[in-house]
Amino acid sequence: MLKEQKNVWSDSLFVILLVTILFNLFAIGTILIRPRLFHAKLFQPMVHNFNLSIIPIAILVGTILAQIFVSWLGAMLNSDLVGSVAFVILVIGLLAWFLFLPNSGYLITELNLTHRDVDKVEVPIWYDIISVLSLAISGVLNTALNILLLQFLVIIYIDPLSIQQLNTPLFQMLTWLVFPLLSFGIYLGRYIRFNTWDLLRPKMFIGKLVEHFKSSKNRRDGFLFTILYGIFLAMFYALTFKSIAAIDAAGEIR
Repeated sequence: MLKEQKNVWSDSLFVILLVTILFNLFAIGTILIRPRLFHAKLFQPMVHNFNLSIIPIAILVGTILAQIFVSWLGAMLNSDLVGSVAFVILVIGLLAWFLFLPNSGYLITELNLTHRDVDKVEVPIWYDIISVLSLAISGVLNTALNILLLQFLVIIYIDPLSIQQLNTPLFQMLTWLVFPLLSFGIYLGRYIRFNTWDLLRPKMFIGKLVEHFKSSKNRRDGFLFTILYGIFLAMFYALTFKSIAAIDAAGEIR
């Protein structure tokens, strides 16, 4: 039964990974061939934002691989110090992953189609709609995949013998808490133009943050943006993780 559960999770995760990769390739492909098809200039900020959306999962995978290697090295050397280094790598990596995570969902904001304002030739609106919509969906899928992959790794590290660990109230609460925090990070990037590395200058960061939210309109918009985008991202997460959980539960019944 345990083997069957693991197979369900691994197979489902593979399908979601494949769909996400295909969406990413389709989205960036339509952006890159746009200049060749319609003789318009390549909109570099959109390509830049797409690249940033890939960074969180690269950080997550890199952190896990580094942590596994250092943990293995510590076991081979029988060194508690090396084992402690592995834990530090995991903590720092997960922190960096969380700070960069809003870059994935940020692609939703490309739906404003501002790249059309810089075009010197008219590109058919139908092309930009499907291109930018694909880009936005790829960002949402990247976000859901990041969280799903992290949960899959938690199963392996914390309780590899029981997938039901994910049904604990604390774990679920922490999962759902990610979405409003993530949405607030997207808001900061779009409307205050913050980047993740601006946190390295806390005085400037806090100053701009306070100045922005002095306006009651900005406080209202920030609140509504955080709630609505958080719900939207959570629904996409439900379509991935919750569907896998349902398949797993059906397998248990059989």
